[in-house]
Amino acid sequence: MAAYLADDDAEVYNLTDAVVRQDALGAALNLTALAAEAVADLAASQGVQPGQALRALTADRLEASPEPAAQITYPTSMDDYDWEMAKAKGWIEVTVRWADSSKAITIYDPVRLAQEVADAVAGQGYFAESAAVVVPAVTKEAVEDVIAQLARKRFTDVVWHARRTAP
Repeated sequence: MAAYLADDDAEVYNLTDAVVRQDALGAALNLTALAAEAVADLAASQGVQPGQALRALTADRLEASPEPAAQITYPTSMDDYDWEMAKAKGWIEVTVRWADSSKAITIYDPVRLAQEVADAVAGQGYFAESAAVVVPAVTKEAVEDVIAQLARKRFTDVVWHARRTAP
């Protein structure tokens, strides 16, 4: 609009050109801020750092950034007996390391989760857990599959409070 008013003949062909002629530094700063905000929003939506998003844009694909691998740490070295016990109990808590941070995730089967919720509500009046994932049965395959699925989605389904780990 400012460019339109600045043109006596009301023939504005290039709005950016008119704005730059009036205040080149202001236009450059506004465009830089707009681009920075767009890169920050893109990075946040993809779960990456802004620098990674910007590098990926120059490579024409955000997916060109290497996907951080999710590493699962089990409570003990799990053998067949331990997995049968976890399946019978209906839950296991694992620690997942991903993108330089880690998170404890409790994996339940539906029956055990219902029991946990009922017990907590009856006892303390509520149930709360920061990272609970439900699978049909608590098996090694189910745990590894669900963690791989969550990693592919950059853990957007799990509240991930960044707790940095040592490099």
